[in-house]
Amino acid sequence: MMRYIVILNVFFTSIGYAQESEFESLVELFAESKKVIPEDVALKYFEFTSSERANELLTNGIIIKTDRYVLLSTRFDCNAEGVCEQSTLTSFTVDGKRIDKIDFERAMADCSFDDTRASVFISKDLLVFKETREKLDCQGDGKQIGKKIWLEFQPIKEDGTFSKPYIDRKASERENFIFSHRMFSITELDGKTEEELAIIKNEIFASHGYMFKTKKWQDYFESKSWYIPTTGDAVNKLSTIERKNIELILSIKQ
Repeated sequence: MMRYIVILNVFFTSIGYAQESEFESLVELFAESKKVIPEDVALKYFEFTSSERANELLTNGIIIKTDRYVLLSTRFDCNAEGVCEQSTLTSFTVDGKRIDKIDFERAMADCSFDDTRASVFISKDLLVFKETREKLDCQGDGKQIGKKIWLEFQPIKEDGTFSKPYIDRKASERENFIFSHRMFSITELDGKTEEELAIIKNEIFASHGYMFKTKKWQDYFESKSWYIPTTGDAVNKLSTIERKNIELILSIKQ
C-alpha cells in the first residue's frame, strides 16, 4: 500500500513538473512579439481556436511579471476589411494556472470610424488605457466629424485578478493624471527634480479648481484647457490617494 502511494506521488509530481516546464516555455515564447502560438497551446492556455474571425493567435509580450503572477498579452489580426487588430491580457500563476482575462489594446478602423485603445500606464497594481473614438465622413472626404477621448483605469489585485475598471474623461487632458489614481512610493519618485515634484503637487490641486495665489502657477495652469479655477481651498476635495501622494512629495522636498 505504501509503495502504491509513493508511486502516485511520483506520478503526480512528474505531471506538475511537466506542466510547469511547458508554461515556462510559453513565457519564453512571449519574449518576442508576433510569434505564432501553437494551436494546442493557444487552446489550452488562452481558449483560442481558429475561426472565420481570426486564423491564428500571436504573442504580444510579457506585460507584468511578479513573484505571484504573470500577465501575458496575446493578439490577433481580424479577417476583416480595414484595420482590425485586437489583443487580450491573461493573468497566470507562476506555475501556469489561468487566473483572469481582460481586453488589452486594439486598433479598428474603416472609412467611417477609427477606434483605438492604447495602454498609457502599466504597473503591478494598475493599468491605464486611453480610449479614442473618431467618427469619419465615409461618404465625403473622410474628415473627422466627431471625436471622444477618455481614460479607463483597470486595478489589479495582489492575486492577479482584475477589479472592476472605471472611467475618467477629464484625466485624459492632464499630464500627471496618474497621481490622482495611484499611490506612489518614494523609490518611484526618485530622480524627479524639485520643479517636477512641484508641478505634480500643484496639478492635483488644480484638478479640483484651486485658484493659485502666485503668478507662476496662475499662468502655468491657465494655459491648460482642463483647468477651471473655482475655489480658494481645495484641500477638502482631495481623495485619500491624492493626499498620500502630496504628503510624500512634501516629505521629499523638505
